[in-house]
Amino acid sequence: MTTALSGASALAYWRTPPLVRALTNPSDEGVGLPITERRLLQLRRDVYRELEVWRSSSVLSSRGRPIGSQVGLDVLDTIARIAPSVELPIEVLISSRSERRYSGLIKPQVMSPDLTADKLWRISKSLSVASPALTLLTLAPRLTLAKLVMLASELCGAFSLYRVPPSLASLLEELNRERLLPRVSSWAPSFDRDGSLTNLWSRPSLTTPAELAELAQQAKGRRGARALACAAELVVAGAASPFEVQAGMLLGFPDSLGGEGYSGFSHNYELVLNASARRLAGRGTCRCDLYWPASEGHRALDLECQSRLFHVGIESGLSDADRATALQSMGVEVLLVTYAQFSEVARFDALSAAVAEKIGRTPPAHTREFLGVRKELRSQVLVRWEDLLAGSS
Repeated sequence: MTTALSGASALAYWRTPPLVRALTNPSDEGVGLPITERRLLQLRRDVYRELEVWRSSSVLSSRGRPIGSQVGLDVLDTIARIAPSVELPIEVLISSRSERRYSGLIKPQVMSPDLTADKLWRISKSLSVASPALTLLTLAPRLTLAKLVMLASELCGAFSLYRVPPSLASLLEELNRERLLPRVSSWAPSFDRDGSLTNLWSRPSLTTPAELAELAQQAKGRRGARALACAAELVVAGAASPFEVQAGMLLGFPDSLGGEGYSGFSHNYELVLNASARRLAGRGTCRCDLYWPASEGHRALDLECQSRLFHVGIESGLSDADRATALQSMGVEVLLVTYAQFSEVARFDALSAAVAEKIGRTPPAHTREFLGVRKELRSQVLVRWEDLLAGSS
């Protein structure tokens, strides 16, 4: 088995925008990027001074056994290419316990080569990365089911979280102001209303619930496989932001897991507008954050998760009023929600009742058992997305 990133390191790699890799990869000549060669070289010097990998002496030293294994050497050989993604120690897959060599650089995880076949993506000649689905399997043993579903929703969704080094953030903001910001592999950053770069990026999905279910079946009997199978059943693909995932879980999870039980919705649902709605919206389609289709006696519902971010993409420039007017003209209910309505229990209860009424459901009975499970779910879901792996080593 070739040396491969796994766990948190693999997740960090998949979260890294291709544009960031192109701008920071020392072996990339930057052809086609809207920046001069001189400035690109200076940018790379500045960025690498800001990266955690280079600030830590652990790259050149070790704890315990020395970095003398082939695995460690493979990682060092590609360290400049993965530095914008990873923090130390870097988690890697090994095929047997006899290959374990802990150090300040690497943290090994044993996995059978039979399970990794066709699930490793090549980064360089000496290093690969676990596929998005395999990455989740390597993380599953250390996560609660709720947090595993959250990460699965990210990889099955249309967003990624990546905090750009300060020097690079300044460049991207400048290129955005000058309308020169390129899209690489259909990834696009989000900016706040002041034009400052955020850590939210939009992108195509990296895996699917079906791929997660298939891998869980193949890994049956291995630690984490059962949790991954459960996550594959619970995840709703297509979410475009962390808030959409959190809203979908709290409203859509079955009441046995602490949710309201309002399943049957889609994330980021693309609705084709009729002629009248097109004139109102000034476009042919609208995307709905959480969309429940119409049922007998009830109109379709679009639940829109309000955010201070400006999303680069199909919905940019479309106001809430334009969207709501266009959709309502087609018989679609529109409900605008905020994070505070989910984080404050009393307001969430009122929101749950409103959603239930609109889609023809009944809110779960507030038994002592349900309230206890719901409290636990809320404590895991309503957290900073960047902290999902905190304390999970």
